[in-house]
Amino acid sequence: MASYAALGFFWVIVLQVFAIKMLPRLGYLAGRPIGNDPPCVKPECDFSDFWRAGRSVRLSPGALAHLPPLNLLPGVQMPLPGGYHEGFPYPPPMSLWTVAISHLPFEPGFFVWVGVWLVLAAAVLRWAGLSWPVVAAGLLSPAALWNIELGQMGVIGGALLVAGLLRAASSPLCAGGLLGLLACKPQIGIMVPAMLLGGRSWRGILGFAFAVLGLCLLTLALFGWPLWHDYLNGGRHGASSLLTAPFVPSLDKSTGVSVFWMMRSLQLGVAQAALVQAISSAAAMLAVCFIWRRQDLPGLDAVTLTVLLSLLATPYGYVDDMVAWSIVLVALAERRGWRIGMLDVLFWIWPMACQIVSEQTGILFTPLVVLLALAREVREGGLLQRRKAVRLA
Repeated sequence: MASYAALGFFWVIVLQVFAIKMLPRLGYLAGRPIGNDPPCVKPECDFSDFWRAGRSVRLSPGALAHLPPLNLLPGVQMPLPGGYHEGFPYPPPMSLWTVAISHLPFEPGFFVWVGVWLVLAAAVLRWAGLSWPVVAAGLLSPAALWNIELGQMGVIGGALLVAGLLRAASSPLCAGGLLGLLACKPQIGIMVPAMLLGGRSWRGILGFAFAVLGLCLLTLALFGWPLWHDYLNGGRHGASSLLTAPFVPSLDKSTGVSVFWMMRSLQLGVAQAALVQAISSAAAMLAVCFIWRRQDLPGLDAVTLTVLLSLLATPYGYVDDMVAWSIVLVALAERRGWRIGMLDVLFWIWPMACQIVSEQTGILFTPLVVLLALAREVREGGLLQRRKAVRLA
């Protein structure tokens, strides 16, 4: 009862904050001038980067210079064209989606972007066999709501990861193809190759490779080699500068998830933090290989462990990328008959609490929270016990 009371209290706060931030944005559809939207200092947060990058790929510099100006409030800046020369950090396959959304005006484009990813996320999770209560709770979790505020890709990325892992045994080719789509945001799917190799899923590897290669070839066919050249010479360096920037508790890394950034928050240098991250990543990948080689773990436990270990393996990621974390948490709660404890409350609200804790302490604690969840799942999932073989479906 106390756990549900605490969960309800914090979840209501999250929903209220979400409404306060999102409802005013509907005014853009009625012609209200565009301003800097909280929690960011730019219009529609990260979506403005996606939309601008899509236009920079689609239009020539001359065409960009003659676009009609957006209806911006005084002092609000959203310069065009954006893209790799400004350090856009995503790999070229992301351009398939950013170019598509850039055909829409900026104001409705944000809502279409968010709405389409939500619908597709629900569809793939239902295809994976998750119940509607699990799907609804996962897509209304603090991590997912934060992701929607930012206009980011964590909702669809988390759904693809969970769905692909859940169906890896029963539909390996299709599941591998879904997981290959994470090439657009590879930090979410960093554990996928280890899972496929550990499980010796040759059909899954085929589907994964086909999807990744297909995305790359389609990007090359539609936009040409210059896009890849720009990424290798601009976007890649932009991603590197984002990763290695000093840890400042009041800035975006206060919502990070990586071991690398936790080490940076503890005042380690880039080289030392990178070494600790490399050890963490290697250990996580070996653990995932071991998990998927075993045939005696229930599928949900193997998926949960993989999702948790992916957060310890990636050097770059934020709490809005913890949507997969939220989905598996609620799936585990359903399997327990909806019995939850205070640890479940902590794990559920951490994407909301992370920034507050980081700003107050100057330290990023997300990897320690993930380790706590991992330890509980190792115990409850029976990873260290040997049982009769079960199907990982």
